[in-house]
Amino acid sequence: MLTRDGGKQLKMTFLTLEELMPEKHFLRDLERCVDFSFIYDIVEPLYAKVGRPSIDPVLLVKMLLLGYLYGIPSERKLEQEVRVNIAFRWFLGIDFDEPVPDHSTISQLRRRKFGGTTLFQDIFDEVVRKCMTAGLVTGKLLLTDSTHILANAAKEKREIIEVPDTPSEYVKKLDREALEAGLLDEPVTYPEKTRTVTKSTTDPESGLMNRPGKPNAFCYLNHQTSDAESGIITDVFVTPGNVNDCTPHTSRLETQIDKFGFETEAVCADAGYDNSEVYDAMLKRGIRTYIPKKRKPNNTPSYTEGFEPEAFTYDLEEDVYICPQGKILAYSCYNKNGHKKRYQAARKDCNNCPCRQQCVGSSKNSRMVERLLHEEARQEQAKNRNTPEYFAALRLRKIWCEGNFSHQKAEHNLRRTYKRGIERVTEQCLLSACAMNLIRLVKAANAVFFRCLGVIFQVLFHLGVFVNSTDYGHPPAFQNRRCPRRLFSGGMKNALYSSGDYRQ
Repeated sequence: MLTRDGGKQLKMTFLTLEELMPEKHFLRDLERCVDFSFIYDIVEPLYAKVGRPSIDPVLLVKMLLLGYLYGIPSERKLEQEVRVNIAFRWFLGIDFDEPVPDHSTISQLRRRKFGGTTLFQDIFDEVVRKCMTAGLVTGKLLLTDSTHILANAAKEKREIIEVPDTPSEYVKKLDREALEAGLLDEPVTYPEKTRTVTKSTTDPESGLMNRPGKPNAFCYLNHQTSDAESGIITDVFVTPGNVNDCTPHTSRLETQIDKFGFETEAVCADAGYDNSEVYDAMLKRGIRTYIPKKRKPNNTPSYTEGFEPEAFTYDLEEDVYICPQGKILAYSCYNKNGHKKRYQAARKDCNNCPCRQQCVGSSKNSRMVERLLHEEARQEQAKNRNTPEYFAALRLRKIWCEGNFSHQKAEHNLRRTYKRGIERVTEQCLLSACAMNLIRLVKAANAVFFRCLGVIFQVLFHLGVFVNSTDYGHPPAFQNRRCPRRLFSGGMKNALYSSGDYRQ
């Protein structure tokens, strides 16, 4: 009680964290679902067997996860939240009389001890495997998309530098295939060339993004793949903002398929991944692609209707094209720059053709058609378009990929980065994806519990144990049993701010 002189009556009470921690709390559910002791096996090579005891690595990782689960952007603020939040202390195992790790200690350990290692990638992979064990990941249909993350770099602080202009691995692969097919007489040699690029002076590893509808600024690209079953993120890969989307797509798909043993039947992406490399690589693995056709740019040559390149029929056995008038376009040469086979009609055939003006025009001698080396794969995969499975996959990609990015940017520290360098930005993206996967894992576990409880109530009701069904209705999660996707669409924040949460 308060007295007139402002004094307070002192009272001693004995309490424990377990007593103060609410029973219905997200962190309790997370602790029951996930055993974080696997981190000890991952970090064991990084710690010495002798010396002074260090901070528990599990405590450190769980503390970092708390920041991404609850959208706490800085380690300094995270330290302050752990000091005053009982639920956080309970989750980390820090009692009232124990000190909270300093934010500088966490930062130095993350940078010096864990920097240059695959710790966070291994943790992410282990979380994916736990989701697979829970039945949330099948790997049958994989959905891929990318989003930009603003780099911690001012747009004005830039420089233009010269870098070597070397061909990509895909270009080298095409040259090897052309040499094996006899289209080239000798291996292609590339002259030493350079090109100019714009680099940030504050974060040189970022890239200047220059895309329609995107910010003209230094960014990173977060390439994510999600499973179509429950939206679990199965792969995260970060590149500079000026890298094409389809460049890492094939290798990352093959990496996660081999890593997790997926029996993938189909992959889905937007029109930015409309590339022959993707079609050929997936066709060789027997995987269907659901990718919309990329729109042609406005500067493409226009042909009269009925005489487009698509109107020419390709004879695979004879390796020739047949024009709409029945004339043959034989193989002429191989275009090394475009990696295309060139087919050309005889001049006399085009001169005597009544459709010469509509097909060839007055400035050319004969009609020419080019064909990509992997055109067969492109045409084979194009058969998957405009099917019911194609439209269903596109809808799921929009729900899961874009939905994940939206939640991560709004609630899980993905809108921008305060770190510099691909390694640290990758760490941020991996932990953000881990937060999303852990939330869905906990929600799925709770849904299974309530489904089982609902089945029990239903059986007891039919046995006559319960008379009034309104008094013992099904739990909300059980009502969504025919549409499990509703359990994960939206409401990510509600899973964290459940009953007993400090922010509710």
